[in-house]
Amino acid sequence: MKAFVFKKYNDYNSIEVIDKEIPQPKENEVIVEQRYSSLNAMEWHLFRGVTLVKMKIGFGKPKAKFQTIGADISGIVTEVGSKVKHLKKGDAVFGEDFTGGYAEYASVKADALTIKPENVSWEQAAASPVAGLTALTAVREVCKVKKGDNVLVNGGSGGVGSYAVLIAKYYGAEVTAVCSERNIEFVKGLGADHVINYQTEDFCAQGIQYDAIIEVAGNRKPKEVKPILRGEGKCAVIGFTSAKHLMRYMFSFSKKIKMVNEIAGQENLKELATILASGKAEMPIMATCKLDGIAEGIKQLSTKRTRGKMLVEIKS
Repeated sequence: MKAFVFKKYNDYNSIEVIDKEIPQPKENEVIVEQRYSSLNAMEWHLFRGVTLVKMKIGFGKPKAKFQTIGADISGIVTEVGSKVKHLKKGDAVFGEDFTGGYAEYASVKADALTIKPENVSWEQAAASPVAGLTALTAVREVCKVKKGDNVLVNGGSGGVGSYAVLIAKYYGAEVTAVCSERNIEFVKGLGADHVINYQTEDFCAQGIQYDAIIEVAGNRKPKEVKPILRGEGKCAVIGFTSAKHLMRYMFSFSKKIKMVNEIAGQENLKELATILASGKAEMPIMATCKLDGIAEGIKQLSTKRTRGKMLVEIKS
């Protein structure tokens, strides 16, 4: 099979598309013949080798099993491990794994996959696992957004931010998206009721309170967001601009501020599938590349100026 690999951190010259053996499933895994995957900030962090990443996948260089990155999975089950009960050969599935998605075949834990709804395209399925599940965790699990809530998404035009807008609207919230001027029409297209241009306005200084804040951009301090949360409202923190910023949130010791740890279990996967099947969470696909175009996609991610999702077409 063809697979993307990188052998040195932050070295585009180490990127190759190589031939590898098709993996065999462990007892709790399935093999997925990939249709599409997508690009996330997660893959950029893996490639550049941030410290927390190196602790997991190797300090000097990435271990061989982590050299094929790609977390988003969408494709057809071709082999099933002996203890897998809810999936079978021929099932159309989507979900996520830590790595391995940028290849023609991926070995994936069965519990990290669910059935793709028939009315959901491969492209939309592949765009959703990492970004969609992260946003779903923030909106549903942390902030418990419900109909009529006033929700602000800071960083509403990237992958996670776009899904946060879409999913909050799905649950009936009134959504304000914060973005740059170039992305105003884009987030309106997602369904945002209000848009704040951070280049000219400060959402923390408008005197408006929110039932929930989804902090994706990672550019505001805890002391700035707490006063604009109404009552028992929560701020779900996803993005960070620096280690210093991360520490501010980790040690804020506020019940109003919660770090988002994505929940990718069957319940959330099935809820995400239901949301996608409703047709109310259509993600704009801004670009599509092949395996040999992933390096350029990672370069685009590194600019932090992408919007919507970029896909990797593996088998059409």
